[in-house]
Amino acid sequence: MKIRSLVAATVCGLLAATGATIPDTPAGQQFAHWLEVFNAGKREEIQKFLEQNRPEAAQRLDQEIGFRQMTGGFDLKKIEESTPEKITGIVKERDSDNYARFVMQVAPGPPHQITSFGLQLIPRPAEFQAASRLSEQDAIAALKADLHERTVEDRFAGAIAVAKGRKLVFSGAYGMADRERQVPNRVDTRFRIGSMNKMFTATAVLQLAQAGKLKLTDPLGKYLTDYPNKDIASKVTIHQLLTHTGGTGAVPRAIAVGYRRRLRLYRHRMDAGRCVAARHRDRGARRPRRPHKAQCFRPWRAGASAS
Repeated sequence: MKIRSLVAATVCGLLAATGATIPDTPAGQQFAHWLEVFNAGKREEIQKFLEQNRPEAAQRLDQEIGFRQMTGGFDLKKIEESTPEKITGIVKERDSDNYARFVMQVAPGPPHQITSFGLQLIPRPAEFQAASRLSEQDAIAALKADLHERTVEDRFAGAIAVAKGRKLVFSGAYGMADRERQVPNRVDTRFRIGSMNKMFTATAVLQLAQAGKLKLTDPLGKYLTDYPNKDIASKVTIHQLLTHTGGTGAVPRAIAVGYRRRLRLYRHRMDAGRCVAARHRDRGARRPRRPHKAQCFRPWRAGASAS
C-alpha cells in the first residue's frame, strides 16, 4: 500500500502543474498507477499491473500493448467525478488529437482491484483549445521527426506521400519491407493492405455515382452482366454491396481462379503493349533499345516488385 501511495503521489505531483490532480482515493490511486504504467509502455510492468489489479485483463496483454502503441499513451486533462470506488475524467491521446472519457471502478475492500475500466472516444470538449495550425514547412518537419521516432521505436514501417492539391510536397519510405533479408521499403514498394481495398473501392464507386455514371440503387447485374448468380445480380443493389448487406457470401473458388487468370492475361497483354510502344519510340534513335523478350512476356505474379 505504501508503494501504491507513493506512485499516486508522484503522478499527482507531475499532473498538478496542468491543473488536473488525481484524488487520493482507492479509485484515484488505481487510475494513477495504471496511467503511469501504461504511459511507460513496458510490457513486463503492464503485465505485472494487470495480474495484480485486473487479472481477467492479463489474458489480453497483447491487446493492451497494441492499444498503447496505437495511442502513444494518455495525458490527463480533467477529473469529472470522484468517489472512493469510482473515478471519471477526460484524457487525450499523446499521438493524436483524440479525446476520451474514462470510467474506472474498484472493489470496496483492499487491495481495491479494478472491477471495470473503459475509455470512450468523445469530441474535443470546448474547454480545450484545438492544436494551433502549423505552416507547411513546420508541418512537414514535424511529420518527418514523428516518422523518424516511430521508425526507430519499430512502430512504423511503410511509405508516405503528402500532396497539396496536385502538388507532391513530401514523400519518403521508412523501415523494412523484408526484415529477414533486410530489404528496406521504397516509395514504390507494394504492400498487402487486405480489406483496406474496400475503402478505395467505395470511394471510386461513390465518385462514379456523383458523376452520374451509376446509381447506388441499381442492381449489380446492370453493370456486371456476366455475374454467375442471376438471383443476386437482379436483386442486390450497389448500395447493399458497399454496406456489406447484400448477402452474397464468399466468392466461389472457381470464379476467383477464373478472374485471376483473366487478370494475368490482361497484365500479359499490357506488358506486350508497353514493349511494342517502346520499340516504336526508339526507332528514330541511333541505338535502338529493344526490351528483351523475357522482359516483354514475363508472367505476372502476386507480390512482384514494381517496374
